[in-house]
Amino acid sequence: MPTHAETQFYIHRERQERALADRTPNSDGRRVHLDMARRYAKLIAEGEAQNGSEASYTDG
Repeated sequence: MPTHAETQFYIHRERQERALADRTPNSDGRRVHLDMARRYAKLIAEGEAQNGSEASYTDG
């Protein structure tokens, strides 16, 4: 089960990757950033399922 600090890190990184995807001019780079964002989102969701809680990570 991820700690609170780990979950916050995943939330931060997911947001960063989405922002980088938005700024990346080529489609291959965007795809890589969006894939990483999805991986972080999955880690967040798995942590929420284990904790039975909801972290707000989509408001950025």
